Amino acid sequence: MGEAARRNAAEAAWLATLDEQERILVRAAKGLAVALPLDGACYRASLFLKLFLEQEHGTAANAVVGFVNDGTDELYASHAWLEFRGQRTDLTLCRPMSPEVQKRGQLVIHGRVIAEGWSRYTYHMHRPLEGLRVIQQMMSNPSTRPMVAEQEELHLRMVATAKNNTLIRAYLDGAPDGLTYDRIATAVKRG
Repeated sequence: MGEAARRNAAEAAWLATLDEQERILVRAAKGLAVALPLDGACYRASLFLKLFLEQEHGTAANAVVGFVNDGTDELYASHAWLEFRGQRTDLTLCRPMSPEVQKRGQLVIHGRVIAEGWSRYTYHMHRPLEGLRVIQQMMSNPSTRPMVAEQEELHLRMVATAKNNTLIRAYLDGAPDGLTYDRIATAVKRG
């Protein structure tokens, strides 16, 4: 059996262990990974999946807006992912907006690594003390303060947005590239 056949058999065996709601999540996540340019789009991908699963399939998942750290420093970047039944789906850590600065992470769908990447990322609901110190230092520097303040404000806005489907829909439908909820949903449904 070749490598591709082995991977396909392993995936089929994994899918067979999942219930229907979990398989719907996996199909939607894979469809989204193909349909949407996800480079640096963690908020968009996670918020879309939450809303899509709930509105189209009656499946309640959580879009989580927290922080990730790559294990190389004390910088904890704002990041979003989806959680369902204790399993993480992260479609975007593997496609950072600035790969020359941020390591490419793993593509994870419902707790399963689908594509390998930097495996030392840790996920956090809140920025740890060492990360807060870095942010305080950057905020005290006039050259980095505006960028950091903007990112901190965006993080807080996304935390609030993730808790409210009306805000999620407005965020998705306000996309400057025109890829609204409906357009993305149509592409994901096509597979």
